[in-house]
Amino acid sequence: MNWKATGSLLVAALVVAIVVYINPFEDEEIYVPPSPWFYQVSFDDIIHIDIKDLDRQVVFNKLRPGTWVFEDPEGIPTDDYRWGGIVLLLSGPQTQRDFSTVRQTIDDPAEYGLDQPKLVVDVGLTADRTLQFRLGDTTTDGSFHYAQVVGFPQLFLIADAWGDVLTRLVTTPPVPKWYVEREVADIVEFNVSLGDPSSSDTALLRLQQEDEIWRVRRFPEDDENRLLDADKWSELVHLVAGPPGFEIEEPVVDNRDYVAWGVSEASRTIEIRFAEMSDLGTRFIDGTLFRIGDKTPDGEQYYAVPISDRVRTPVLRIDAEWADTVFGLFETVPYADAGSTAEPATAPSG
Repeated sequence: MNWKATGSLLVAALVVAIVVYINPFEDEEIYVPPSPWFYQVSFDDIIHIDIKDLDRQVVFNKLRPGTWVFEDPEGIPTDDYRWGGIVLLLSGPQTQRDFSTVRQTIDDPAEYGLDQPKLVVDVGLTADRTLQFRLGDTTTDGSFHYAQVVGFPQLFLIADAWGDVLTRLVTTPPVPKWYVEREVADIVEFNVSLGDPSSSDTALLRLQQEDEIWRVRRFPEDDENRLLDADKWSELVHLVAGPPGFEIEEPVVDNRDYVAWGVSEASRTIEIRFAEMSDLGTRFIDGTLFRIGDKTPDGEQYYAVPISDRVRTPVLRIDAEWADTVFGLFETVPYADAGSTAEPATAPSG
């Protein structure tokens, strides 16, 4: 046996093992510090949000956990679909601070549009704490806003999409669809029932608008749609746009139990169906169905619940005169006379 050759092989194997273990050719891992936070607060600590752009303002207050309402219009709850995630968004975004072209601190606010900011947001916190931040101009590539927490000199870059979401809260406030004031021209159908509308034996009045012509059918008496008298209907057509204003009795009822206000599945209902436009420009038909309960003690209003697929729904107060007139249509349907040559009822111009 050649012991010298064997020893050489063992030494070579040992060297290879050490090289593999140490791997001096491996790229050195470069530490990249995490993006800093613009600010951070607890989600649960946020109780007030005030957002202003150059000429508009919207204010939200936390009524109780999970329930946010507008300050103006007072007490109107935010729309769940639009509001979901907003408070989490405002608990603090991470940022990018690529300062190869800008300074880390603000010497001249006007240089970044922070002297007249595009958006000013005040966040109210528990224990009488507040913070305010401002979003200024966008970067040259349009991807970020220059931003600052008031009282601190640091300059941040905030994703443009983050600012867009907050800006939309001002330009298109997240009011629930039942609160939006509709035009008669946008109403395509108006349904009134004297009980559960899903029941086959419930009296139902259906008014429909097509090509600016209104027709009516009263179930179960009418076999088909009938024309309306133009003169009579012109004095009533405003009813289909909805009640003249709302007041809030209870912003949110979590368990869908409205018996205390006289509202149940057997209650009378009024449904308003209207044409809407999506953010992508697609036209679609949406609607709101109100269940009508007892009258308020003063007799001036009815309690009403806008039914939807949301778990939490408010109890409203709506004008009693409007509701009574709507239900009165059952007894005084303004049919056009049979064989009449009068013009059919059309939607009012404008």
